[in-house]
Amino acid sequence: MSDASEPQSVRGDPAPPIAQRVLQKVKAYRENFLRAEPFRHVAIDGFFEPEFAEELLAGFPVFNPELAKNEIYGGVWGKAVNTRIREIGPVYRRLYEAIESRAFLGVIEEITGIPDLIFDPQLYGGGTHENLHGQDLDPHVDFNYDQAQRLHRRLNLIVYLNKGWRAEWGGALELHSNPRKPAENRIRAYNPGFNTAVLFETNEHSWHGFPRIELPPEERHRSRKSVSIYLYTRERPAEEVAPMHSTFYVQRPLPEWVEPGHVLSEEDCRYLVHAADRRDKWVEFYQNLELVKSGQVAEQAAYVQDLLNRVRAPLTGYVMQQGGSTGLYADGWTRRRIELKVQPLRPVTALRLRGWRADDAPESAEVTVRINGTEAAWMAVGRGVFELEATCEVPLAETFVMEAECDPEYRPAGDHRELAFVLMEIRAEHE
Repeated sequence: MSDASEPQSVRGDPAPPIAQRVLQKVKAYRENFLRAEPFRHVAIDGFFEPEFAEELLAGFPVFNPELAKNEIYGGVWGKAVNTRIREIGPVYRRLYEAIESRAFLGVIEEITGIPDLIFDPQLYGGGTHENLHGQDLDPHVDFNYDQAQRLHRRLNLIVYLNKGWRAEWGGALELHSNPRKPAENRIRAYNPGFNTAVLFETNEHSWHGFPRIELPPEERHRSRKSVSIYLYTRERPAEEVAPMHSTFYVQRPLPEWVEPGHVLSEEDCRYLVHAADRRDKWVEFYQNLELVKSGQVAEQAAYVQDLLNRVRAPLTGYVMQQGGSTGLYADGWTRRRIELKVQPLRPVTALRLRGWRADDAPESAEVTVRINGTEAAWMAVGRGVFELEATCEVPLAETFVMEAECDPEYRPAGDHRELAFVLMEIRAEHE
């Protein structure tokens, strides 16, 4: 923005529906964002223009059980998420168009100092969120990549739409320093009041959630309403990069009354049974997730092995490779041991194996050639090109198994594979 007092970016895009008073204080919000603990964030009251915020609340979708399916516990739970906000109504269509605009993204970039933000057109996991009485959200770190586009998730922007919400009703957004260590955990909480926005970074320690919503009977027509927007970048600082993962949750610690001498009430017992069941279901969820991931790893390993088995050895002479091979890579490198079946077209009297060992390989190695399991040749070889001849006592006219083994193997710089040598040629000689 060329002028923080003007609600329009230098790109000339239409002004986003962010309140003008917010646009005038962008620099102050940026200072708050950068200094905030337990991780970078900023809370902004009156984020949208008042009239626009009122329209968002008036047009907020009715709770839809079809959008409230629980992936952990099964069935319908007390949280509904609608990612298809353009279909809700005109005001949400305007919201979608606003948050995908460069003018809007430019404001968020100025507040956070994170450049080149990217809007997710699918609003995966975002959109309208509605939580009913009894609902909570355990502290968690969000998934870190848009898996479809391989984008880094960088920011969450949550705008709350709850008029007259009281702190004693629960549901406050809590930012945690480390919920895995309750005794040391520091929490910053924000009441989800009307038109209040909380903008925070997402990384491997941006733990957040909210405690159970406890509405009095006369207020249970209410719900905790918000709009969630997740923003991404193509790159992120190297120190923040982590392997792709889903959302990580941490169960809340046991209440303070769990101590020696405390006499359990009926309500206490119900709480503990519920807490144990909840934890068990999370364990089951992660066990099932591990089975799925393990299956995917096994499929990928089988696929890679199938590719390796299809690699053809550099055979010359009147011979053919029969079937696949073991220990050969498509780029010519071998593992410590290779094996293949050779079909003679003419009787084979000898095999000459020619290979190359790299300059950074161990200074010497032992290469052994076996035919049908019997040692046919052995040689100590150095670096560079080497050649080893295996003579057949009786000419081989039928398909035979050839093995070659090199000890030791090594791992060259920049290559994750354990390698031995480059196989240049296996030449068959005939009478």
